[in-house]
Amino acid sequence: MVAFHFPPSGAVASQRAHKFARYLPDFGWTPQVVCRRPQPLHPLDDSFAGNPTPAEELDPFEWSRWLGLLPGGWVDRVRRYLCVPDPETGWKSLLRRRLPELILRTRADVLWANSVPPGSLVAAAAVARAASIPLVLDFHNEWTRNMYYRPSTARHDAEHHRLEREVIEAANVVTTLNPLHTEDLRARFPGVRVETIENGCDPGDYQVTPPDPSRRPIVLTYAGTVYGHQSPLPFLRALAGTGRRDVEVRVIGDSFGQFEAGTWPFKVAAEGHCRHRDLGGVFSASSAFFLCLEPPAARQLPAKLYEYLRTGRPTFGIVPKDGAADRWIRQHGAGDSVDSAAPDLWTPALLRFLEQLPAYHAPSPEPFYRRHQAGVLAALLDGLRA
Repeated sequence: MVAFHFPPSGAVASQRAHKFARYLPDFGWTPQVVCRRPQPLHPLDDSFAGNPTPAEELDPFEWSRWLGLLPGGWVDRVRRYLCVPDPETGWKSLLRRRLPELILRTRADVLWANSVPPGSLVAAAAVARAASIPLVLDFHNEWTRNMYYRPSTARHDAEHHRLEREVIEAANVVTTLNPLHTEDLRARFPGVRVETIENGCDPGDYQVTPPDPSRRPIVLTYAGTVYGHQSPLPFLRALAGTGRRDVEVRVIGDSFGQFEAGTWPFKVAAEGHCRHRDLGGVFSASSAFFLCLEPPAARQLPAKLYEYLRTGRPTFGIVPKDGAADRWIRQHGAGDSVDSAAPDLWTPALLRFLEQLPAYHAPSPEPFYRRHQAGVLAALLDGLRA
């Protein structure tokens, strides 16, 4: 298994790979994980460390880090120009050199690789072809359909599309965590098998007390990194418009300090990185959750939704209409959502949500338990080994 992020990395991508590796042995598979040594500037989380331990932890030299010495406005542009498909060029090169030996040593049946960063897929596809080993590619994010995809030139765009096509067509199976992504890949690559294995939650990670409809203040929580098109500000504006004062907002997990609370007519608390195993206390003290996605993030399906569902509390989403998150919230009865492109609707929708909060009946999260998701992956692997 190729997983750039793996515990003790605190990146959200590490959880998907870790949970597959943790539960695949229950279905007859023994994962050998190749990951990157966690980087000092990224948050660490020891909640899952050692269960299992990676077989290989690589520590490549990344020359692209030196581009950080450039003036701020130049860094991203120069990196996108010089580094295709991503700045982790040292990781991709070292991975390509080390994987063949590990495959031979462990007599691996299948090679699985996660798409964070996409260079992992490029290296894995090359090694799989040379070793004649079945390949499963797991897309954590979209590649050329990603909302943050900004190739430097038309030539760079063509190169990204070429690499994307080559790795996808080299795979025996491609998996995504987002039904919209699956639909897109099936339409663009009709000869490739593409399946959806969504993100999930694990009842063994932490304990959560049942919600208390009578608790005051009503605590509304956002858990996770604040970045890109996920600012909590639309929710705060909508909540201020309700006139409710029996409420409190908590923003937990702003690892990079992107959120500034400002002044509101209710209490707003913001905290940095929170270990996954400590989420039980945070969620037990919550009445409900919220999620804000701006219109460009219509295809995004955040992993936090599955954790929210597991707590038995609803989510209020200010999200793109008919986007991935809107569909998911409505399909699974996980709460209510309102169109992020229609600000006039936010406050009335939130008022209804708060009024109906005591009557909320949570659906079962069992279909999204991590062990179940690992079983779905194991069934795909069984087909390849057969």
